[in-house]
Amino acid sequence: MTRSPKTLLILLVALPLLLLGWAGLQLLSLEDRQVEENVRGLLTDRLTETKRVLAAEIQVKASEMEQLTSIDSYDVDSLRAIVRDDPRLFQLFVIDPNDFIVYPDPRSQLNQTEREFLLNASSLINDRLLQKSVLETQSDPPDTTQKGKTTRLNLLSAAASPSEIIQKSEEKQPTAGRWFVWYWGPGFHLIYWQRRPNGYLVGAALDRSKWISDLIAELPDTSEAELSPNAAPSQSQIVESGSKVIYKWGRFRPTSGVEPSAELQLPYPLSAWELQTFVPTDFVTAGKNGVYVLVAGLILSTLALSGLAILIDREYGREARQAEQRVSFVNQVSHELRTPLTNIRMYAELLERDFENADPPSTDSNRRLNVILNESHRLSRLIGNVLTFARHDKQSLTVCPRMIVPDETVVEVVERFRPVLDRMGIETVLQLDARKTLAIDADLLEQILENLISNVEKYACDGKWMRIETGILDEKVLRLVVSDRGPGLPERESCRVFEPFWRGTDEISQAAGTGIGLTIVRSLARLHGGDAKIGPASSGASFVVELRGVADA
Repeated sequence: MTRSPKTLLILLVALPLLLLGWAGLQLLSLEDRQVEENVRGLLTDRLTETKRVLAAEIQVKASEMEQLTSIDSYDVDSLRAIVRDDPRLFQLFVIDPNDFIVYPDPRSQLNQTEREFLLNASSLINDRLLQKSVLETQSDPPDTTQKGKTTRLNLLSAAASPSEIIQKSEEKQPTAGRWFVWYWGPGFHLIYWQRRPNGYLVGAALDRSKWISDLIAELPDTSEAELSPNAAPSQSQIVESGSKVIYKWGRFRPTSGVEPSAELQLPYPLSAWELQTFVPTDFVTAGKNGVYVLVAGLILSTLALSGLAILIDREYGREARQAEQRVSFVNQVSHELRTPLTNIRMYAELLERDFENADPPSTDSNRRLNVILNESHRLSRLIGNVLTFARHDKQSLTVCPRMIVPDETVVEVVERFRPVLDRMGIETVLQLDARKTLAIDADLLEQILENLISNVEKYACDGKWMRIETGILDEKVLRLVVSDRGPGLPERESCRVFEPFWRGTDEISQAAGTGIGLTIVRSLARLHGGDAKIGPASSGASFVVELRGVADA
């Protein structure tokens, strides 16, 4: 098998495998995305359940703080007792209807918690006079002349009153109840407030450690879903402000820096918190089973296609060997035919000389003898063409140039065809101008000219005319032109006349021919450094052959 069919077989195996591999990878990618989406959905459902638990606990605390801040008597000692006795509280505060803080009063004697609250609430109560008043109360006794006076609060900005700030937060989170988020120290703090019927605003700042521990107490050490023996190990955690881990649970330990498998932000007032969960990467993707199936499928497909390619290769090789054997057989037969044919021609030519010397010569005997000679020449050319074509197909043809006068060879060939041409009434015109010696393979030139003349004899005899021109171009190129006045060549088929086994028509009534004559003409011309092509002709056909030789020095 030649290289091209082997390349086609390789492509026949490789292209389907590439397509199968590409399609398999696409399916694996799609399956991975679907599995990941489903797993993330399940993990998000688990986080949603945790979110519901935390929201319920916040609602419980809201109810508790609602009762605790339902205060209409603002005696300092009573308020301090409430703060002191309730571990859930960090500090209570009271603001009158005119937005002046009445407890803890910065101008009064404050305890440590109250001072800490007022100082650290500067971001909430952003009034310089208030801060100065708080600092003064730490060193000076309370001024009794100022008793009954209050200090007005500016919350966060001079233009905003506490009611406006709380109203804004309420408008911002209309469903979050009356929680207010206050950032201070290690993180955010919760303030619960309510406005009493008397116009006073009573608020409670919750102790951060206590309310966080209360929320965590509602969370499991290990999720119920993880308790199932077939469930994926996981770790869930509460993260504050995107990085600070508040609490985590579960038996899985993710690698540091890995992205969470699912995450969910909590609603107000815990919106600074985010729930995250981690599971092993294998549980979020389709795993390696799909890859194993794909690789196994590709291996089986490779084996199947390779087996098919081997069968095709063997079958093609067997047919090629049979074709080669047939060609070899034809060559051998042609060789075997050439020997007796040569003897027939030789003895026929000797007999022709004897008849020429006979007195009187026998006309019928000469005619019959000429028929024998002509047919033997035709058979010789046919065998010669078959052998030349076979050697050219095997690339075993060689050129053996020797110094000759091309016109002499042309005349010899024409004279060899003379009896046939005369019998068919074909006028032969010779315009020979290649009288200089050139290094040309004479046998090759003879075979080229014999095929061209034979072509006229077979297909253009109706024109009754043939012209043979010779010339030498550039001192070393022999130019041979054979023209006729036959039916010519169809224009759309003219490019195929040099193809092997091409015939203008397959009709039985047409002249016989093997379809390799012009193919041999072009092959031999190119082998000799020239070419053969169709020449211009006003009628009939014209073939131009050029052979590159070596001029006689």
